[in-house]
Amino acid sequence: MSNPIAICYASAGSDMIINSIEAMCSIWPDSIRFCAGYDDYILGTEDGRTPLFTAMGFEEALPSRDNSAFQNLLIGLDNTNGLVQQKLEEARAAEARVTIAYRRYLESDLSYPQERMHLSLLNRQYEGDTATLTCGLFDLLGTEYPRRKLTAAIAPGIIFI
Repeated sequence: MSNPIAICYASAGSDMIINSIEAMCSIWPDSIRFCAGYDDYILGTEDGRTPLFTAMGFEEALPSRDNSAFQNLLIGLDNTNGLVQQKLEEARAAEARVTIAYRRYLESDLSYPQERMHLSLLNRQYEGDTATLTCGLFDLLGTEYPRRKLTAAIAPGIIFI
């Protein structure tokens, strides 16, 4: 068992798991980033960036591990200041796709996420001071077919068709 997060799950050690989300949309100048808890963190991402994740209260309901077609992650975010609702409604008005990166870090190693999921925002609901996001793990309708496009760089003979 050499996976650090698996060791953290299996033991009662002192390492703490830090959950974070990063919402990205093509119409926003910068993505919005939140981490669970009371402290802001500078966290490393898969592509080498080290942005600041702002502390915010959020809860998540992880999808069940089965073979059903509904693999949705539910995220409840604190929407007291209205930033979440404002950004998501901007994207909805522009009919732009919002993607969410859900990452888990260990407090002992904030340079790279131990677990990560990339999701598509499927639905949003606002009730009081809470924004509830429904995110899908596999976006079948948004997946292009064929996934690999034939171009002249890949298949040079295609220019003669």
